[in-house]
Amino acid sequence: MTRRRLGRSLCAIVVVVVGSVAGAACGSAGSSTVSARVASAVPNGPLVAPRTSSAQEGKYLTDVVKSDSDLVTYVQQQGNAATEALLTDGAAFCAFLRRDRSIDDAMVDVAIGARSVEQQTQLPSTVKTFNAIDAVALLTLCPSEQSLIPVADRSRIETLGKELAG
Repeated sequence: MTRRRLGRSLCAIVVVVVGSVAGAACGSAGSSTVSARVASAVPNGPLVAPRTSSAQEGKYLTDVVKSDSDLVTYVQQQGNAATEALLTDGAAFCAFLRRDRSIDDAMVDVAIGARSVEQQTQLPSTVKTFNAIDAVALLTLCPSEQSLIPVADRSRIETLGKELAG
């Protein structure tokens, strides 16, 4: 995915207010941290998941569901499996971005990983969903990694953050 398409896709994210579903998703996140969910041995060097708190994970789940209306239904239907998949993909995006220092590579790697377990997770495989996962991960799970993305994309992500804050 090119940076230009990423920018257009991020602009297209629709913010939907989903209070009760998002709250339920946060409650199911549990107290474990995302760092335990990302594999650490890969050919290009180790992946290091961001250290997160339960509060960060809850905010991530709330915001990612608000960012993509397809995820409301996904979380309702899949429950804990959905929240685990969303947290894993968000943390994986942060880890790939930190390791490879390329937003394009990180996005592709997360999509490949998610598709490899799609049968178990049933995560919607749309550009909108992956963009929501990645953008919200940058806002809540690994904000320090925003410096690794182009300024134009960073601006769009900051705008999304303001929209999500209400």
